[in-house]
Amino acid sequence: MDARLKTLDIIYSVHETQVPEKKLACAKGCATCCTRNVTLTTLEGRRLFDWIATEAPHLMDLVRQESQKPRQIPTYTINGLTDLCMAGDEVPEEPSDPGWGACPLLSGEGLCQAYEARPFACRSMVSQSRCETGGFAEMDEITLTVNNVLMQYIEHTDDKGLTGNLTDILLLLENEDNRTAHEVETLTPPSDAFVANRPAQVLMVPPPHRDVVGKMMQEIQAKKG
Repeated sequence: MDARLKTLDIIYSVHETQVPEKKLACAKGCATCCTRNVTLTTLEGRRLFDWIATEAPHLMDLVRQESQKPRQIPTYTINGLTDLCMAGDEVPEEPSDPGWGACPLLSGEGLCQAYEARPFACRSMVSQSRCETGGFAEMDEITLTVNNVLMQYIEHTDDKGLTGNLTDILLLLENEDNRTAHEVETLTPPSDAFVANRPAQVLMVPPPHRDVVGKMMQEIQAKKG
């Protein structure tokens, strides 16, 4: 488990080194993308849950209070999506409405209350223009590629784990037996709210981006040792 968490932290740190190179409109208090539709792996959830348990346990009360509200429930993972695309299969649509409301970890001032341990979906949601203006995040193609590859790598690192909505993953990991099952890689989906992770069979890297992605992957491997 420690090795998997170390790999996750390395992925986060490598991603952070790339963000400052971009000219972004994101700023403190910008929270248009902070909806209740964030999905993540159990590995990211464990990092987030452990931080909450130590630094801000009251946040779990907020998660429980919001747990009856609608939110995106994933039906496939990023590696599952890749496998579907490689097979030429149709990708099922996942209902996701930003109008369902804000993330339960968002404060009334529009600040993430678990920013240090936020999952990759939040870290990777960057934009070159204000989201509230255009209604969506504006990313260049290389940023999209890097984000997709790192999401694939995170899932691959947690390939015996699960993917689910932030609310559902945190409530799942609140149970000590589930945390233990995740640690020994025996955790199975307890309901349709979760989907099993998969190893990465192939990385989604367009030819023009292979050099950048290749160097990034080498950096991750070097830091892993």
